[in-house]
Amino acid sequence: MERINAIMRAIPLPVFVLAWVGVWIWTFVLVARVADAQHGEAGAPPEAGIAPRVTVQGSDDASEHVHEHAMSSEPTLGNPLEDIVVDFELVDRDGRTVTAADFRGSHVLLGFGFTHCPDVCPLMVLNMGEAVRDTDAVGIFISVDTERDSPEITDRYASRFGERMVGLSGNVSQINAAANNFRVSYVVTKSHNNYTVQHSANVFLIDPDGQVVDVFNFSTPGEELTAAISQGS
Repeated sequence: MERINAIMRAIPLPVFVLAWVGVWIWTFVLVARVADAQHGEAGAPPEAGIAPRVTVQGSDDASEHVHEHAMSSEPTLGNPLEDIVVDFELVDRDGRTVTAADFRGSHVLLGFGFTHCPDVCPLMVLNMGEAVRDTDAVGIFISVDTERDSPEITDRYASRFGERMVGLSGNVSQINAAANNFRVSYVVTKSHNNYTVQHSANVFLIDPDGQVVDVFNFSTPGEELTAAISQGS
């Protein structure tokens, strides 16, 4: 203790004060850095320089896509039978361009979704498959997940639910055009550790003349869809 007191008496007062102030400043800076680091761990993106990005209907940014399912049981805009335009230009499993006109002359059940969907899309396509199996109708499943669902993958998925089920896909511009025509909303979001697809989930009944005659919830049973097709025959 006497040695410490002797050292302190030997240090000029201004130097001692500066040293004491320096210690407090260093302590304040250290505490501030620790707090900033803790805040960054809680709120920063998973990896520096990578922030969540979104591809929304109407965008041509095909590289940014999300997985989680949200659906609307009703079309989002206006009266569905007045606003819907039965028109699309997509791609089949063989790489050929397919349009709505190619299906004229047959009843068509059409729905939008994606092949990685855990529950809603399988139920929707199952119901569609049951209905077209019992009628002369054709079922069309269009994937909005352009990054993961090629036309071949989409068709392979759809055909598992029946021989009369067809899967179609395309690039972002083609999917956007088809979705806009059918008043279908979708958002595909991709971040460093998350991939989400959100879309409205309706089944459209199109008559042989290419007109929408009814719109159903994704969970509408196959027998109800069959009855609707039969009534229009």
